[in-house]
Amino acid sequence: MLNETYRAMLGHKSVIRETFMYGKQRAAEIGYENVFDYSLGNPSVPCPDKFTKAMQTLLAEEEPVALHGYCPSQGDPGFRTAVAAHLAKTFGLPYEQKDIFPTTGAAGAIAHAIRAVTKPGDEVLTFAPYFPEYGPYVEGTGAVLKVVPPQAPAFQPNLDAFEERLLWKLLQHPLHKLQKKDQSYQIPI
Repeated sequence: MLNETYRAMLGHKSVIRETFMYGKQRAAEIGYENVFDYSLGNPSVPCPDKFTKAMQTLLAEEEPVALHGYCPSQGDPGFRTAVAAHLAKTFGLPYEQKDIFPTTGAAGAIAHAIRAVTKPGDEVLTFAPYFPEYGPYVEGTGAVLKVVPPQAPAFQPNLDAFEERLLWKLLQHPLHKLQKKDQSYQIPI
């Protein structure tokens, strides 16, 4: 038996997936080099040669099970340590291995971040257009996705609408008072 919420979600059209299929169709008709396929975050330029060579070296020299096997669920400790060291050096903040939680892509990172900071009844704001999976990520936590429409006709993020929505929500909360000072907003908690 399929979950009815999931069944309904599967019934909705996905502009991203339709665009992806259209890009594949056009590539077959006019050649891939003539299509800029941004539908699923696909690159439009070749991979840097340095990266390609590094991958070829790994494939040729690393032990296959170690290279292709799963790493610990929190991520490879050496990788996490290296990322923490790089961030600490770059930003001068005390990052440590325990602060680093790698994911296998942006979608996983976004889903984890939403689960980490929301609770049922919260509202999550996003700018349109947005990745359609934000809906299920947010709904899965019991929170509600609120979409800020784009700025017409430029189709850019509508910062005025975002500020209006954010300020309206803050003003509704009984524990917050909003003070305006030098055109910047300070929200004492």
